[in-house]
Amino acid sequence: MLQIISGQKDPVIKLLRELQSEEARRRSNRYFVEEREIVRRAFDFGGKVESLIITDRFAKTPEAAELIERAAMAGTDVYQSTEGLISKILDAKPTPECMAIIERVVSPVSEILAADRPLVMMVESCENADNLGMLLRSTDAAGVTGVILAANTTDPFSRRVVRASRGAVFTMPIAIHPDSTRIINEARVNGLQIVSTSANTDKNYTDVDFSKPTMIIVGNEHTGISDTVRELSDWVVRIPMRGKINSLNIAVAASVVMYEAVRQRELKQTL
Repeated sequence: MLQIISGQKDPVIKLLRELQSEEARRRSNRYFVEEREIVRRAFDFGGKVESLIITDRFAKTPEAAELIERAAMAGTDVYQSTEGLISKILDAKPTPECMAIIERVVSPVSEILAADRPLVMMVESCENADNLGMLLRSTDAAGVTGVILAANTTDPFSRRVVRASRGAVFTMPIAIHPDSTRIINEARVNGLQIVSTSANTDKNYTDVDFSKPTMIIVGNEHTGISDTVRELSDWVVRIPMRGKINSLNIAVAASVVMYEAVRQRELKQTL
């Protein structure tokens, strides 16, 4: 049943406003997504969609009818709002035509490390939401078994991360833990080798055997991996760069190394 949102004091609108804060997302165990394709992917890939919000203009389209039907099948509440009301609470241009409020799901570190033939991505102190979103999108494409966000990495359920991930937050197991040392020690206990990336090393990333259970670590966009991670790693590897700018976007660097791991693992299966 379609419910009409009455105004800014409506509980759904108040919740949307609150969910722009990381503290509120953690406290309520919810976050929101926007754009019809990402909302559709939430239904497709197992996101626990609690509420679907559509604008009055979008409500008249066949695409809205499809999403409303999906919501009915999932037992999701559906709300209709004016574009003006949505624009007042969200700093977005253009105003999103549809949104969804979704349960925030975080996996235990132990569960990610215990996966079969694990290829785990650990991200340490990533500050840029767009970079993290693109990195999550790449982990999904490469078939990584899970992602662990360490230190003070930005919130994966923030609006910009979710949007840049194109829905990878629904498909990729994500763990959050503040202590890089504990994560690495637990990974080693589970039989994973630790491979960190850095521009300040002589070892080429292609010289590591990624067919083994592996955790790949990428560091902060500006300072790279921490000294602690460097000391605890089995290998610290570099990606050769032929130009004059000796740095890569964190998502690009992670993708290069992940796909080398994929290449090696597929090659080993064919031998």
